[in-house]
Amino acid sequence: MMAKTVYGNYTQEDLDLEYDMRRRCPHFAETFAAMDVHNKRTISNFDCQLNVEFGKKPGEKLDIWPGRGGSPILLFIHGGYWKAFDKDMFSFIAERFVEAGACVILNNYDLCPNVTMDEITRQNRAAMAWIYKNASSIGGDSGRIHVTGHSAGGHLTGMLMATEWEKYGLPFDVVNGAVPLSGLFDLEPLRVSYLNADLHMDEAETRRNSPIHNLPKWMPPTVVAVGGGETDEFRRQSRIYTDACRMAGFDVSYLEVGNFDHVNVAGQYRNKLSPLTAALFSQMGL
Repeated sequence: MMAKTVYGNYTQEDLDLEYDMRRRCPHFAETFAAMDVHNKRTISNFDCQLNVEFGKKPGEKLDIWPGRGGSPILLFIHGGYWKAFDKDMFSFIAERFVEAGACVILNNYDLCPNVTMDEITRQNRAAMAWIYKNASSIGGDSGRIHVTGHSAGGHLTGMLMATEWEKYGLPFDVVNGAVPLSGLFDLEPLRVSYLNADLHMDEAETRRNSPIHNLPKWMPPTVVAVGGGETDEFRRQSRIYTDACRMAGFDVSYLEVGNFDHVNVAGQYRNKLSPLTAALFSQMGL
């Protein structure tokens, strides 16, 4: 008897394995431990403002590496399947971009199951609004805000681009460029996976928070990036989002980064010669 499929041709076991990075990436713990050295160095070697509040909720905090006055701004959104991790684990992201003259910001947000996916999206939009309104006070240019994020952060990058910023009293083109990395653009497979035990998404919330179902009226130049060694599902997520954006007429490129997997691909932000870093440098004019 054939096993029951729950999404596409995937059985429950196979779908869960596609998205279970602790099982798929045996070097998971070692990779994050190694990056902690770079996190501490990035904080100690550069001027930074830690845990700046952008709202009243516990997770609504920013780490800011100020610019030099009129600098392009890079917002990095951390991953962790919306239920784990913290901006402090990704401070290393800032190093190369601060060296090049950018203002870099890492944001936190409250996590599931304590909050809903709707609330996480709202908090990230609130972070972007704060950045736009306070850009000059942190040495940045509100007209040159770029966004990148890894995994769940790639998803939230897509949701920021899907935002109708005029409803927030901001210009429609708040986001000037984006590089979602290893993003999750269709949340339906996540809803029927083991992850929903913490996310608690129903079908309506899943669709509201899936970038592929909420394409914007306008999109900045975007590079959709994913590790060449990631699972079939992660690479499919990036491909279908790229295709949907292109069909809508947007300037979107697809980039597979080497043979890196879901965990170690984020380390390429530290590599000046990486196509991932090069894509952001090009967008930001660095």
